[in-house]
Amino acid sequence: MRRLLSILILIPGLLSALHIAAQEPLGDPFPGVPADSIPYMSDRQYDALFDSIPPVTGNQTLQIKVTPVDIDRDKPRQPVMHYYDKHGNQLETPVRFLTDLDTVTSVRPGPKYPLYNGTSVGINIFDPIMMITGQRRFSIDLHADVSLFNWIFPTVELGIARADAYPEDGRTHIIMKPTLYGKVGFNYNFVYKSNPDFQIFLGFRAGYSSFHFAATDLKSGSSYYDVYDGKPLDDVSCTSWYGQALIGIKVKIYRRFAMGWTIRYGFKFRVRTSIDNVEPWFIPGYGTGPLNATYSLIFNI
Repeated sequence: MRRLLSILILIPGLLSALHIAAQEPLGDPFPGVPADSIPYMSDRQYDALFDSIPPVTGNQTLQIKVTPVDIDRDKPRQPVMHYYDKHGNQLETPVRFLTDLDTVTSVRPGPKYPLYNGTSVGINIFDPIMMITGQRRFSIDLHADVSLFNWIFPTVELGIARADAYPEDGRTHIIMKPTLYGKVGFNYNFVYKSNPDFQIFLGFRAGYSSFHFAATDLKSGSSYYDVYDGKPLDDVSCTSWYGQALIGIKVKIYRRFAMGWTIRYGFKFRVRTSIDNVEPWFIPGYGTGPLNATYSLIFNI
């Protein structure tokens, strides 16, 4: 009986509370978000959504699908910065476009390598090789040069020469004991901005020699025959100044070792002999005529 009376007393209070709640709206659970933009899902829909996700069991890993971001392929690319012109020279200010490189109208002739770029020493063995074929005179020399910017090469050559030959179809026997000679000059390397292991160059040499020779076994037709009516010229002293213009190449063969070839055209500055109207057949370092060649084995220090 008491329980029934308690329920009857509480019913009017509950009805009054429900009436007040119905008249006062609830607070906005998503402030700032329009109510019509939030999708409505019932309890059954929530349950169906979670039931559709397969459980992760064993060694399986949860796979997350990532939606790719759209890429605007029409968007212009970032320009490439260029720090060197088309000749390989560094630009003072980097440029963005290749067309800007065409504004370079001339190549700077400045050197690429340092002032001192090494020293080379070598030996010219062209004439000793030719003696194998029957040549009976030779000039063999040691030479050294200094590389300045890999461009200019001041050069010194010191050598020894000897002759024991029968020129003029055997009408004369020329004998010259071993004699020293020397040359100074330079080479101009055309490819001074390229690798120093390879060179193409022009050059010049100025040479000097003081020597003695004899002309014996003279026969008619010899250029020395009429000097003393066929008598031999036993000891003719001579001094000579001469020059040589040359073209050559140098190629590295292994580590510091290289080979070099030159073709030289010589011209006499001044030649004096102890006997008037007598010209030496062979001049140390110059040869028997204006055109000569060298072949050298070179070591780069």
